[in-house]
Amino acid sequence: MVLIVIILSSIVYIWVVPAFQSAEVNGNNGVAYSEKFSTVWGNFATFAPSIPENVLGADGRFSPDTTCTSTISTATSSNIYVPPNAVCVITKNVGNVYVSPGANLTATGMTITGRLSGDNSASITLRNVHITDWTILSNVVKVNISGSSLNTSGDTGNCTDNCDSALYEGGRGTFIFQNNTVSGMVESEVSHQAVVTGNTINGGRLEIESADFGQITNNKVGVLDLDQNGIVVISGNTIYGNDPSYPGDGILFGLNRWCASGNEIVLAGTQTGVCIGNIEIDLTNTGSIPVKLVAAYMSNIPLQGPISWKLLSSGTVHTSLPITIPVGQSANVTMQWTPPVGVGTLPWTDIYFLFVSSHNNFVDGHIYFGYNPALTVTQQSRPENQVCPPCY
Repeated sequence: MVLIVIILSSIVYIWVVPAFQSAEVNGNNGVAYSEKFSTVWGNFATFAPSIPENVLGADGRFSPDTTCTSTISTATSSNIYVPPNAVCVITKNVGNVYVSPGANLTATGMTITGRLSGDNSASITLRNVHITDWTILSNVVKVNISGSSLNTSGDTGNCTDNCDSALYEGGRGTFIFQNNTVSGMVESEVSHQAVVTGNTINGGRLEIESADFGQITNNKVGVLDLDQNGIVVISGNTIYGNDPSYPGDGILFGLNRWCASGNEIVLAGTQTGVCIGNIEIDLTNTGSIPVKLVAAYMSNIPLQGPISWKLLSSGTVHTSLPITIPVGQSANVTMQWTPPVGVGTLPWTDIYFLFVSSHNNFVDGHIYFGYNPALTVTQQSRPENQVCPPCY
């Protein structure tokens, strides 16, 4: 098993926070104090790295050109060459742009009147940039494109999986693509992390393939195509099903190793494949009385999807609550996670879960994306706020 560690933003979005506290108020229920249970292990039910795929090579250097090793703040029709390991900042319109291996490009509030080619570059950052022809980014370590517009200028000869490509990005780097407008196809291959949110891809296909970890949220696309990803989370996307190159298609889930989907709006086109985000948690009873878990929460809301569980000492599978664990035994619980409605902050770092017992004790934990096992810290049960009697 290959261990994949994904370094994500420290931003955490909280949807609903129930009042679970580690202190009991005026509790006199002695039975509750005899109850002890803890998490032991947890993981994505189908944890695995993404499936490798070849990456296209970048366009070569455009000739003739002007070398940039600092700032371009005057408009020019010249092609721009960013040499190896250089840093270039562009704030005015230019021609084609080639970014060499190890180089850094930042472009803001300008137009590239041609192509953008990134060739094993260290970073490419575009903010409010208009690109009139193809963008190809091959093995760029960090890509961050926001508030920009990309198209093909009618050049349908840019062919990757299909022709009419507006953007191709490939390689084991970070791909952040937010709030952009695109005419043509967007294809991201073999990213380490792909965060794609709030984009409008007019009549085209959005493809995220072979990413270690992908988050695709609140986009408007012709067709959504997912395949061969390691961990992929999609939510709130609107699918128009109007890509002429893929008639009749809406969402193509393909074969992803772990996939969670929710809140999609499919206006036309068919869905092929399935996207089921199961996680597994092992719980053990270390107390002196049996444990009966009567409630489960995922992402701070009551569990929405199906649940199944079995004792590790028994092969009998149960498909509903409560989860009953005898003294000294452990249970394996499988739950299906659905991305919450209205999520506005990315990227997710983890999935939060919580179980509550019949005596108002609870145990919680975090399943972290990119770790194996994904439950990195075990937790011991503790009491909710309660006043006894009555207790049940």
